[in-house]
Amino acid sequence: MVKKMLEKIKTFWLSSYLSDKVAFYYELVSFVLIIGASITLAITAVDPDMRYIYPGYFLGSLTAFYAHYRRKLAWPTLLVGYFCIINIYGWLVAMKMI
Repeated sequence: MVKKMLEKIKTFWLSSYLSDKVAFYYELVSFVLIIGASITLAITAVDPDMRYIYPGYFLGSLTAFYAHYRRKLAWPTLLVGYFCIINIYGWLVAMKMI
């Protein structure tokens, strides 16, 4: 049972990689950037400096946007497109530009 489950997980990841290798690596970069920003936010939760956190979320969203667009995933593309816009806005607020 465990072996069958592990085989399904392997097939899932391999399928994702083989279906679009470029999108796969953009998704990997997105994952790393967003996890990094999230960890930074969690560690500094009492008084986070969003000037440094928003760029991580923005770049993670931007790379996800491109990956989702390549895979022709309409709703995820729209969602991360919104994240890109709102992260730019949030960064501008954090920088006291608006």
